[in-house]
Amino acid sequence: MKQFLVILGISLLSTAATAATINFGGSFRTEAGTYNGLGLGGTPNSPASKNYILSRALLTPNLVVDDHFSVKSQWSLLQSPNFNPDGTRPLGAGQGGYLFGDAASVGLFLSRAWLEWTSDVGVLRVGRMPVSWGYGLVYDSGDLVWDDFQSTFDRLEYRLHLGYVVGAVAYTKGLKGSVLGNDNDQEFYTAFLRYDNPEVEVEAGLMYEKQQRTGAQSGTLSSNGPYAHSAASTVPLAQRFPSPLSNNLIDVYLKKTSGILTYGGELSWISGTAIDYAGAGAPQELNAFAFGLNAAADYRKVKAYIEVLFASGDADLNSGPMTGFSLLNRNRRPGLILGRELLGSYYGNNVALGSPLVYGNNGVFSGVLYFRPGVRFEWSSSITSMFEVVIARKAAAQASEASDLGVEFDLGTQYALYKNFKTGVDVGVLLPGNGLRVTNPSAAFAVRLSGSLTF
Repeated sequence: MKQFLVILGISLLSTAATAATINFGGSFRTEAGTYNGLGLGGTPNSPASKNYILSRALLTPNLVVDDHFSVKSQWSLLQSPNFNPDGTRPLGAGQGGYLFGDAASVGLFLSRAWLEWTSDVGVLRVGRMPVSWGYGLVYDSGDLVWDDFQSTFDRLEYRLHLGYVVGAVAYTKGLKGSVLGNDNDQEFYTAFLRYDNPEVEVEAGLMYEKQQRTGAQSGTLSSNGPYAHSAASTVPLAQRFPSPLSNNLIDVYLKKTSGILTYGGELSWISGTAIDYAGAGAPQELNAFAFGLNAAADYRKVKAYIEVLFASGDADLNSGPMTGFSLLNRNRRPGLILGRELLGSYYGNNVALGSPLVYGNNGVFSGVLYFRPGVRFEWSSSITSMFEVVIARKAAAQASEASDLGVEFDLGTQYALYKNFKTGVDVGVLLPGNGLRVTNPSAAFAVRLSGSLTF
């Protein structure tokens, strides 16, 4: 905290000296969760339970130098090691947070800092910045208070605004694993066009990205990525498999509102080569895709919605071509249980690091297909209730492997004590399927109390 006060003092002195202004925003959130039956009647040590209190405090200062220059940043005020923001890896362990009682928690981490220069010829952005696109299928800046993961990159980006059309080109360093040379580097070259017309309530975009990696990046996915969990289990995802080596990523999305109806979708396709599953053979062909569709009807105090998401899997990682779509952003987390906690034979002691993509047999990347219908009702301006169902299956499975991941029912209510201060309670019940690799699985239950403050 002393370090933060020193930095704040220097910033204020600089502000006075240059006539710049500094604006502070941010959020604080906390949740108390209890999970039961994560072992689902399987072995070992079932049933598994988990109880924790997890909080996060983010501060987002914006230093406005003049009409053309601004310096933006994000600070995490306290964090536990498992929740450190990892700005150099797109598949990091989250954007910060700390567990109550964790003596290893440390404070004041600068996770983003970038310069924006606005002129008559466009906007230039440079630094460690958030990246977002479409519905967040691949890239999600994670700026909402209950988002758990962020897409943050070291990036040089130029944008040109022409009426309703925005065009941009960017150069990105996704991971710098070495100081000298190009060992374990990621380099992304991006171009996109986006059309955004609020008068007719339509937004659409097309993005092309060339992804190159000059090294195999051994270990960066399974040991430090979103699939990390207890050492007693082994995720059927090789350390090197989902690291595309030289690829073309194409992504297109559409958002449209017509009266009470809002609908749209996003499609992402990646092709090229990837490191061999075993890490010893020649690069394998990679051809994978994902798509998300959604629709909502908002009539007075009732909003009904449905979301469908598919991320392709690979039933045989030992032979090409590879078809597992491993770029799915971690904020695409269906339900209170299925999308947040590892279950069955994979359950561990980590908090909120679950993924529905990991439930294949050894040598299989399961991918996922889920349907998420729901309804939201506004009792008043301050009380809102929600009920939704999550039906999840594997996108790919071996002949002897079950595909059903289960059906989850979630019920929640949120109460706004003040305009920017909200509390809530959520309850979830999962009726698991045999695709979780547990014989005769029993139900899992979860309860979460939450509170959030934005400013």
